[in-house]
Amino acid sequence: MSPSGASLCPLVLLVLLGAAMASVIPCQSIPQKLQDDHDFIADVLKLKEPEVGGKPLFDSVINNSYQRKVHVMNATLNVYSRIFSSLLQSEQQAAAPLLEQLGSDRERSTVRSVLKMLQQKMEELRRRLGQLHPEREDVLSQLRNITVNDPLVQRKALAQFKEVYQAASLIGHPKC
Repeated sequence: MSPSGASLCPLVLLVLLGAAMASVIPCQSIPQKLQDDHDFIADVLKLKEPEVGGKPLFDSVINNSYQRKVHVMNATLNVYSRIFSSLLQSEQQAAAPLLEQLGSDRERSTVRSVLKMLQQKMEELRRRLGQLHPEREDVLSQLRNITVNDPLVQRKALAQFKEVYQAASLIGHPKC
């Protein structure tokens, strides 16, 4: 490598690292002004006291990526349910276009059997995921029942503001 090429390598690496960091920063940080403002009210309103931080109000909201995944997966499995229903329409009706492409009735029958088995497995999984769904309703019910005019609740909510803001930012950010 030429001397000028050798000196360009660190520069190229620095530019690539900067680009990588710039694309990650929106997902990991809160604007400095918001942090400073929050730190100010945290001091003035004594939001760092043990009674405030002992049992956070919004942990279930902040840590609900699991619930979101379950909800999205249920929606995805519903699409599969409709696809299987379309493919496995009754024997009296004409075969689904995808199955019509198969060479023989025997091959079609074998594929239908496999599809039925896949459909059953998917339905079992969907039922199990459906049993996890009430947890989401519990979280929503808890949020609706928060006493917003209680000073301790207000302090707890303000103490957790940065975490909630960060979690909400990640949801709304296209790169996160």
